[in-house]
Amino acid sequence: MNESKKRCDALKRRCDALKRRKEYLEIPWTNMRSKVEPSVAEKSLINHSDYLSGQVITASAADISGEAVIRTEGRLVEYTYLVIAAALEYLISFTFPDDVKIKYSDSILIVGGEPSGVELAAEIAVNYPDNKVTLVHDRPRLLESAGQKAGGKALLWLRSKNVEVYLEQSIDLESMSEGDRLYRTSSGIEITADCCFSCLDRPLSSSWIRGSELKDCLDNDGRLMVDVNLRVKGQLNIFAAGDIIDIPVG
Repeated sequence: MNESKKRCDALKRRCDALKRRKEYLEIPWTNMRSKVEPSVAEKSLINHSDYLSGQVITASAADISGEAVIRTEGRLVEYTYLVIAAALEYLISFTFPDDVKIKYSDSILIVGGEPSGVELAAEIAVNYPDNKVTLVHDRPRLLESAGQKAGGKALLWLRSKNVEVYLEQSIDLESMSEGDRLYRTSSGIEITADCCFSCLDRPLSSSWIRGSELKDCLDNDGRLMVDVNLRVKGQLNIFAAGDIIDIPVG
């Protein structure tokens, strides 16, 4: 009995959080609000050491082999059970000066009309009603992932707040240089903006898994296939959770 307790205590101490180069947790759903209210951004960063009693390793996972995760520098992190909770690559970073940029810009362009883009447009429209806000989306409607009714309501609400919305249009942000204020859509519409926010779809953080022993556990979209218990397909002691799994939301 004492031996079992010792093993359990050892496992608790060995509970490692393999985090991608950060010693803190970012709460992503506060991102858009933080761009107009900086105090929210400060509260949305939580040190892992504040809520985890185990060891926190700030490193990137590169591979999974047998009973260990291989870090990019080659070191191993052994495990008895493994939970892969990689999320999306957040291209929209927590940059605290964004609120200043928004406050002192007369015109703001948002590219992308899924939840993050719609939310940011709404936050700016409510908090800075005198700013001209333009949203460009390359789909026939906003919030396609949420359904037609939600997209229609979002469009009506944004337009009621004087947000200019262009659907089925795209902007090649890669061709823009820092300091550019003139943007051109795919149909040739010219938009002048003091600042621009990219709220385009984010890729999954699963590229490193494609070269690992779990490569056959990924579906065509790069998500890990799991059963009803969130156990990775074909694995006994590997589980997955969050954006990376193939269970649809809602």
